[in-house]
Amino acid sequence: MDVGPCSAEIQQRRVELVEDYSKHLTRLLDVLFNVGAVTEEDLSLIKGSAVLGERECIRVLLDVLHGRGEESCRAFLYILPSVQDETTKLGQANRQEHLKKHKDILARQHGLLDYLSIRGQTLGQDQTGCWTDITFSRQAGYASSSQRRHESAGVGDAFRTHAYEICIFKDVYENLLCSPASGVNMLSGVAGSGKTTVVRRLVREWAAETNLSKIILSLSFRELNLITQEQSLQDLLSDHYIHLKPFLHELLNSNPTQFLLILDGLDEFCYPLNFEHTPKCSDPERVQPIQSIVVNLIKGNLLPGVSIFLTSRPHAVSKVPPVLVSQFYSLLGFSVDQQKQYFEQNCSSPEAADAVWASVSSHKPLLLMCHIPAFCWIVSTALHDGGSCLCPDSVSAKPGNKEGLGETNQPISSLGSSEENSKPVTISGIYCCFVKSVLLFHVQGRSEGSHHTRLQHAPHVLGEMQPILKSLGAMAFKGLLERRFIFESSDLNSFNLDSTKLSQVFLSEVLKEDRASLTFEKGFHFIHTSVQEFLAALYYVLQSLSGSDPFSGLKPSTGRYLQSAFKQMASAVNKFSRPQHLFRRRIKKALHFGERHQSGHMDLFCRFVSGLLVPRTRLILNGFFPDGPKMHLLRCHPSPEPTPPFLLHLLHSQLQSSTLSPERQVNVCHCLYEAQDPGLSQRLQSWMKVLSQQTSDQSDSGNRDWSELAFLLQLNPDLQVLNLDAQGLDAQGLYQLLPVLPLFSTLRLGQNPLGPEGASVLSLVLRNPDCCIQRLWVVATGLGCEGLKILVEALKENHTVTDLRMAINKIGDVGAGYLADLLRTNRTLTDIRLRDNLVTDKGAEVLMAALKENTTLEYLWLFDNKFTKDGVKKLKEFAKTRPNLDIKVCI
Repeated sequence: MDVGPCSAEIQQRRVELVEDYSKHLTRLLDVLFNVGAVTEEDLSLIKGSAVLGERECIRVLLDVLHGRGEESCRAFLYILPSVQDETTKLGQANRQEHLKKHKDILARQHGLLDYLSIRGQTLGQDQTGCWTDITFSRQAGYASSSQRRHESAGVGDAFRTHAYEICIFKDVYENLLCSPASGVNMLSGVAGSGKTTVVRRLVREWAAETNLSKIILSLSFRELNLITQEQSLQDLLSDHYIHLKPFLHELLNSNPTQFLLILDGLDEFCYPLNFEHTPKCSDPERVQPIQSIVVNLIKGNLLPGVSIFLTSRPHAVSKVPPVLVSQFYSLLGFSVDQQKQYFEQNCSSPEAADAVWASVSSHKPLLLMCHIPAFCWIVSTALHDGGSCLCPDSVSAKPGNKEGLGETNQPISSLGSSEENSKPVTISGIYCCFVKSVLLFHVQGRSEGSHHTRLQHAPHVLGEMQPILKSLGAMAFKGLLERRFIFESSDLNSFNLDSTKLSQVFLSEVLKEDRASLTFEKGFHFIHTSVQEFLAALYYVLQSLSGSDPFSGLKPSTGRYLQSAFKQMASAVNKFSRPQHLFRRRIKKALHFGERHQSGHMDLFCRFVSGLLVPRTRLILNGFFPDGPKMHLLRCHPSPEPTPPFLLHLLHSQLQSSTLSPERQVNVCHCLYEAQDPGLSQRLQSWMKVLSQQTSDQSDSGNRDWSELAFLLQLNPDLQVLNLDAQGLDAQGLYQLLPVLPLFSTLRLGQNPLGPEGASVLSLVLRNPDCCIQRLWVVATGLGCEGLKILVEALKENHTVTDLRMAINKIGDVGAGYLADLLRTNRTLTDIRLRDNLVTDKGAEVLMAALKENTTLEYLWLFDNKFTKDGVKKLKEFAKTRPNLDIKVCI
């Protein structure tokens, strides 16, 4: 049979037609049948080969057309362009419809259901503009470091140091969604700092924007933990985003750069990530373990060009090698202004917000913790609803007072000694008020009755809820020991906890429920890790007060560590027969948890245990703790001393231990604060006495814990002068004091071996926007030219320092040049003293030239430098031209 030109063209283009037109098969068959190019029998034959795929169908169609002859082939070639255009337009419209659906689904999945919005919004309301902005820092890559303290201990450090570029959410949003750059962006933040909230806000604002070309795909490591079978990346995403399944293969293969893949909660991922030995895989359809998928995504093997946004708590950041991270964000949390804004948004009235803020801002430990948004919510709940929970007597006196925040706080010297103080001043007190507030005012079915009436019924409610709180605390304690923060339904069942009942009591405000979209399994986690730590401490103290072993309430499946601990506790029963000895033994064991765990993850638990042993703090939860004969263990009868002496003795002996690291020493100070130790102010006075005894013998100065001094100074904001002259303070010690250095008006650091490294620490202090330093004295600190240069760059940005004394630092003429450069622009300094600094006539000339442009300097002392008689003469003549400038100089 002769082959016509159309038939020949089809044979020639066969490979191309099979490759490019298989996706248009349905429309092609409809049109060809309508024009009579194929028959019903042909359609049946073609569709029968569908079991082998669409490409095989196209091959059969081409064979049929060839057999039908030239006319059918001509009709096929004629309709090809129009079918392709029509199908493409239809596909694009269909794809846009599915992408819109994708945005709607993600927006619903990432609704405002966390502590940042529980009060402020309800579902269905317009949520635009309801966010309290959060502060970030940004840097290229990150430097790995070991964690030796509880992550909450570092909260606020970045606000004080400003070591990296500060940015806000808008900057992060634009970098991730509006920039063509790809690679791995990592967000690090402590628990409760708002990482998941950032992800939710990112998704919701992307969903509301119509002009963005990027497509967000979001997965949580909490869900990925539930995947136990090997599978491909394409199957994983298809299961998670069923509505995108028809287009997902095409989207992934066409242009991966259009995707932003969010992987939330790296710290919760239970599988190890081996970036060195995981086999390379670039095929999205290849089946592999879930951890291999994650590794190949981060390394850029899978979906090369895709943008990845990883979130993690600080301790897990190092799971990803720094070389793979292109942009690193640290979530600093709320600045002081943002804290105030948050309370204004979350309290029922401006008056209530002002009262909460007044209470928080007057206690430095609370103010520092409020950098964490989750803690702000806890404080807001505790003080707004439960602020009158501390002293029941105050409620009776003022039944109409909802907030109970009207009185002035006591200074640290009388911490815990005033019976009239009706506000919680410790972290433990805040969390007691928080739990009480949730139980009294937020539980379903307890909304009736006045505030005062419900407070009167509090002991009954707390007694009624004790079994649930006890079981929840036992689960929290077990999870804390195992470093587990995610719980399954089986965990709840093992502690006789009914998730249905919990949903009416604790869910959304204490224990949060997650339903994994990949497996539809329930998971639970405490809304903030500190809530888990508090409930664990609550359980531990309750069991100890009741004469029971806290480990006896845990199941045998708690692992070797817990079994070993259980045996140790059991042996104590044989060793001590008196209940009081047993009780003290258990408390001592609890406080030593922090000492043994150098990572610091038990620090907050120890603070809560210390706080809950104070009868006045436990009185907030009156009705929860036993009030029978066993209360004599703490001698809880009315007494002017609110804290058990044995607890203070235990903490003080711990503090004096030579083996305790500086990080643990600071935590013991926090425990003493929670225990409302009246001796804290005496300890500060001891420090002040030591510092007043300046001596050149600095043999024991290396043993001083400057972090402890920093903690104590934070509790006494009235001090204005910090004199650290001749204390053997080096750059490392100065860095430990960094949190408090900006707070003083006079900072004296003379005769300490600071060097250029110490100058770098001082530059952070001077750049702090809250810096109050007016007089900076760094005499004989070994700064040299290098250190002075660092200091000068910081002073160019500082507008508080008026008095700079830096004699005997060997700055020479080069250093004089740095100071001259500063004087040309600085209009704050009025007094500079440069005695014995090896400055010659050349340096004097440079300084005089700069002073012609500076009219604000009033004193310049240059005694004991290397001037000639001619140089001294020139300086004195210059001084005559400046009657308001006192220049002191000699040969």
